[in-house]
Amino acid sequence: MALLMEAAYESLADLRERAKAEVAKVVLGQDRAVELMLVAALARGHILLEGPPGSAKTLLGRAVAHMLGASFKRIQFTPDTTPQELTGQTVIKGGEPTFYPGAVFANVLLADEINRTPPRSQAALLEAMQERQVTVDGRAHRLPDPFLVIATQNPFEHEGVFVLPEAQLDRFLFKLELHYPDAEFELGMLNLPHNGIAPDMLGEVKPLLGVVGLDRARDELNTTTVSEAVGRYVVMLARRTREIPGVELGVSSRGIMHLMSAAKANARLCGRDHVTVTDVRDMAPYVLRHRLIITDPSVSPDGALQQALDSIPAPVPTAVPSAEPTAATTLAPPSPAPAPALDVESMLMSDAPPVTNTDPID
Repeated sequence: MALLMEAAYESLADLRERAKAEVAKVVLGQDRAVELMLVAALARGHILLEGPPGSAKTLLGRAVAHMLGASFKRIQFTPDTTPQELTGQTVIKGGEPTFYPGAVFANVLLADEINRTPPRSQAALLEAMQERQVTVDGRAHRLPDPFLVIATQNPFEHEGVFVLPEAQLDRFLFKLELHYPDAEFELGMLNLPHNGIAPDMLGEVKPLLGVVGLDRARDELNTTTVSEAVGRYVVMLARRTREIPGVELGVSSRGIMHLMSAAKANARLCGRDHVTVTDVRDMAPYVLRHRLIITDPSVSPDGALQQALDSIPAPVPTAVPSAEPTAATTLAPPSPAPAPALDVESMLMSDAPPVTNTDPID
């Protein structure tokens, strides 16, 4: 059952620090992953965690779900997982049809080893992620709101996996690659008051939000302002990924929207009411990498994305826009002529060499 509670934090910047502290009670060395999963929860996005066995993917997903304080279900995907286990099924009892909901009927669904199940079951999850409803026997059933999928998968080089199609990858706001923590954190694990698999260890993690608190936190994104220059920067960055040699498929229009949503959430978690280029660049690797389809083996998603980032000049900073609730989520329409401070399109169309930005993307 979902936990309904007042938000146990003073601001979203305070929430970020408290969330890391709570999850660190059971998972060490994954502070950045916790921050990004909180961004995804605020931005109404889904998360794909990829990493080798034993890198705490499942434990991290469970700990973050517990920290959010919403209703939670977990499903372990296997080659024989059926769509009905996800969506539910209708059973005739006493001559009347009765619907029994499946695993997706929860605020937070941990979909463990999603690439171990065949495409038919993956497609059932795809509908739930995109439409936030499932169709069973011709009837649509709405999912709880909020609805967040935290999916885990093993790297593709492992045996027995069904590679997720591009359409499903594009539904994930983030793809986070988990690695084994540093030696000091692994040593610290030995001092934790549990053995890493105790069923009651998540009781140490204090729920911070609940359904009501998460909704209120999300409302703050509605008053987050975006300047026209930053909006143009996001669009041109996405369009540039479609022109990189060796990239068959660049960032989609959905990817543009996802990047902006993540940038807004990141800005709020940093204590700001407006989006900066730094927010966009910080979120770009996690939002965009998995959307790039590469055909040239000499080109990596990270390299292609860095090339796109280096070729787009950052806009000249202007006065901080004021937050107006009535127009906060709407970008100003493009003016007939590009603003002189960010004449990006003409720069890209010219023969002049691109401006190089050497700032790191992480």
